[in-house]
Amino acid sequence: MDGGLQIGSAAKATGLSVDAIRFYQKSGLLRAPARTTGGYRVFSEAEIAQLQFIARAQDLGFSLAEIRELQSLRNENGRACPEIRGLIRRKLQNVREKIASLRQLESELARGLRSCDRALKHSSGIRRGCPVIEEIATGKGKGRS
Repeated sequence: MDGGLQIGSAAKATGLSVDAIRFYQKSGLLRAPARTTGGYRVFSEAEIAQLQFIARAQDLGFSLAEIRELQSLRNENGRACPEIRGLIRRKLQNVREKIASLRQLESELARGLRSCDRALKHSSGIRRGCPVIEEIATGKGKGRS
C-alpha cells in the first residue's frame, strides 16, 4: 500500500462501509488518518489493521466501549490478559443470558403456534377470536410452556 488507501478503498479492504469508518473516527475508536493535499483521507496499513480489529471485535458482540477498552489493553502485551479474561467472562455471561431468554421466547412462540393449530383444528368453520391475540391482549399464558 504505497501511499495508503482512500476511504472507499479502505472500506472495501475491511468489509466496512464508508459511514462505519467515519463513525469509528468520530467516536474516537480510530484516530483521524492523514489527508492528501486534496483533503482525502488516506489510511495506512496500521489503520486498516485497526479497522479490521474493530470489525472483528464487533462481530464478537463487543460494544464500542468494550472495544475501546480492548484497544487500550491491546498494547499491554501479556500483562493485560487477566483484564481481557474478565471482559470475556462478562461477555460470555451476557451471551448465555441472551440464549436463555431466546429459548424462553422460542418456547412461548411454539406454545402460541400449538394454540393456533388447536383453534384452527377445532373451529369447524366457526370464526372465534384468536387465542394468541387474546393471550397477548390479556397477558394470560405468558411464561407457560
